[in-house]
Amino acid sequence: MTAFLDDAASTPAYLKTTSGQRLITGIIWLCTMLPLCIPKEVNSLRYFSTAAVSIIVYFVITMIIHSCQNGIKTGAYKEMVMFQTGNTAVCGIAIFIFAFGCQLNVFEVFGELYKPTMRRLTITSFVASGGCFVLYVLAGLFGYMDFGSAVTGSALKLYNPVKSPMMGVGYAGLMLKLSVGYGLHSIPVRECAYHVLGLECRTLAYWKHALIVTFLALCSLILGLFIPRVNIVFGISGGLCGGFIAILFPGLMYMYSGNFTRKSVGSFDYFATYLLVIVGAICIVWGTGGTVYSEVLNW
Repeated sequence: MTAFLDDAASTPAYLKTTSGQRLITGIIWLCTMLPLCIPKEVNSLRYFSTAAVSIIVYFVITMIIHSCQNGIKTGAYKEMVMFQTGNTAVCGIAIFIFAFGCQLNVFEVFGELYKPTMRRLTITSFVASGGCFVLYVLAGLFGYMDFGSAVTGSALKLYNPVKSPMMGVGYAGLMLKLSVGYGLHSIPVRECAYHVLGLECRTLAYWKHALIVTFLALCSLILGLFIPRVNIVFGISGGLCGGFIAILFPGLMYMYSGNFTRKSVGSFDYFATYLLVIVGAICIVWGTGGTVYSEVLNW
C-alpha cells in the first residue's frame, strides 16, 4: 500500500505522512481484513485462499520477469553475497521458521479435511510446504539478483508499482493475500482465547464470537500500526513462538506422552526426537536473540 502512496505523483501530501498511511491501513483493515476474521471455519476462506495462492504465484512470476529485464541486464546480481557469516547469518533463522510455521492451524485443517487421516494430513502438509519452499526460493533468488546489495530487508520496498503495471497488479493482489493470511492467523489466536475462557467456538453464539474476534483483531491492528518494522513481528513470531510451537513442543510432548524408550519407539524416532528438541532450543535462543540484536543495531 505504501508503495502506491509514495510513488504516485497524485497522492495527497497527507497520505504520504505516517498518520495518513495509518488511516489508510485502518480503512483496509475494516473493509477487507476484519470480515475475513469472523467466519468460524477454515473452509469458509477456501475460495479466498485459492485466489491468494494464485496471486502469490503470479507475483513470483513477475519478480522473475522484472529481474530478467532489469537486474540481470545491469549486472546487479554480481553484488550478491552467496553465504553470510556471523551475526548477520544468525538473524535469518527466525525468518525461516516463521516462513514455514504451518502448524498453527493444523487441528482446524485436520478436522475439516475430506475423510481426515494422518496420511492425508501428511500429504497435504508436504505439498503445501514444498510449494511454499519453491516460491520462497524463486522470489528470494530473483529479488536478490534484481537489486543486489540494495536489498537489506524486503525486496518489496524496491519495486515501483506505479511505473510498472505488471508489478502494480501484483502489489494490489498482495493486499488481498495479506487479508486472507490475516484471517487464517486469527484462528489460532481466538482458539487460544477460547481455551483460556473455557468456551467452544462451534457452540458459541455467533454474535459473541464476532465480538471476541473483533476485539482481538482491533488489538492486533493497534500493535501493527505502531510497530516500526514488520521484521520485528516475523522475528519474534518465528524465533520465539514458532520455535516453541513448531519444533520444541512437539518433541517434548512425544517424549513425555509415556513409554518413550529406545526399545518401544525405535532408534530412529528416539534420536530424531532428541535432535528435534535440541534444534528447537537452538532456534529459540539464536532466532530470538538475533532478532533483538538486529533491532538494537537499527536503533
